Amino acid sequence: MTCFVILHYMAADETIKCVDSILNNVEGEKKIIVVDNFSPNDSYDILLKKYHDCEGVDVLKTKKNLGFAKGNNFGYYYAVKKYHPEFVTVMNNDMEIFQKDFIEHIYSSYKQYNYDILGPDVYSTKMEYHQNPQTRKILTLNELKSKYRKLVIKDRLLFLVCLKWYIKKFLKLDNDEQKERERKKKIPYVDEVKEQVLIHGSCYVFSPLFIKKHPKNCFYPKTFMYMEAEILYYLANKNGEKIIYYPHMKVYHHEDAATDATFKSYKKSTFSVKCLKQSVKAFIDLMEKDINENKIKP
Repeated sequence: MTCFVILHYMAADETIKCVDSILNNVEGEKKIIVVDNFSPNDSYDILLKKYHDCEGVDVLKTKKNLGFAKGNNFGYYYAVKKYHPEFVTVMNNDMEIFQKDFIEHIYSSYKQYNYDILGPDVYSTKMEYHQNPQTRKILTLNELKSKYRKLVIKDRLLFLVCLKWYIKKFLKLDNDEQKERERKKKIPYVDEVKEQVLIHGSCYVFSPLFIKKHPKNCFYPKTFMYMEAEILYYLANKNGEKIIYYPHMKVYHHEDAATDATFKSYKKSTFSVKCLKQSVKAFIDLMEKDINENKIKP
């Protein structure tokens, strides 16, 4: 059996599209676990009513907003404990799967590559490019510390972020997204399996090897949002766990539905800065702890 864990927040329409794409398209034995991350609107009730009579879908609700890592861990642990699946796919709610043999590929790729963590081809419908494997650089401890110092300054000057947003809005200069789209469209599609690469944080497949070693958490639990992919990559390499990018499985990513449902424009930017600052600090603390315990070289 394969379990699909989907973290939901606010955006019921997106979550329903995600769940229904799996129910209607993906063949094979499966269970879907939807975790409502303490949404302040009525979306939990909408989902509960929608899937009340669907035995293939469990709808859960946390007692508070746990953030991305712990919210997904909540669903992951529930899936492992209740269903004892061979594989757990943890994915964003703003995604869809149309591939009928998605589960078949999970099994066949595991048989061939014996992986701990798999990342499929993730296609961003918003930015029109393939998000896996990630091309960004993995930061060293010193680079993380430098990034943290910059985020502290940025956090203290958030009013300038607000001012910048209003100026762009007034002068109609906000073409950053279009520039970023054009830049990312130039990133080539990778059509072969890659090992030990950074995988986009929107979708992971965790194998029996990983589940046996980590029955409670799939993500490092000390972040609220951001850096989950980097920390997972770091921990996998530290623990000798195999990561693969597997292009023969494909998911479509519509991006940031949950955040966009809560925040708009500059408010989203200020929220992101605070979350990123906290996550970078958590990563620094983790690395320094490992260095002090001689688990990694400084």
